[in-house]
Amino acid sequence: MKNLKLALFGMMALFATATVAQEKQSNPGWQRTPEDQAKNTVERLDKQLKLSQNQKDSIYVYALDLSKKQQDLFKNTDDRKAAFEKIQPLRKTTDAKIKSFLTPEQSKSYDILQKEMQERRQQRQK
Repeated sequence: MKNLKLALFGMMALFATATVAQEKQSNPGWQRTPEDQAKNTVERLDKQLKLSQNQKDSIYVYALDLSKKQQDLFKNTDDRKAAFEKIQPLRKTTDAKIKSFLTPEQSKSYDILQKEMQERRQQRQK
């Protein structure tokens, strides 16, 4: 009886994994467009930093540019590690541009958010 339960559980897990993998391939919605990524970035920053409309508009331009460059890098390389290394300077440049639109208080909060994001990226890469 115990073996039967384990076998059924294993088959269900296998079926669920296959379904998700197939759905991911057939549904391009799993991969966000650069525009969606930039919009998401601005919304996240607005929630944390309480941005003005002018700040949102300005930051969107730079976030969109970064998203497009990242997408191009990943499309044109098979070496993800090399792509991540090329992205680092782009992120630093974009961070500096974004910070130019922030108040000193927002800038401090932004630095904290960026450190948290960097830690999460490093955790995912391991």
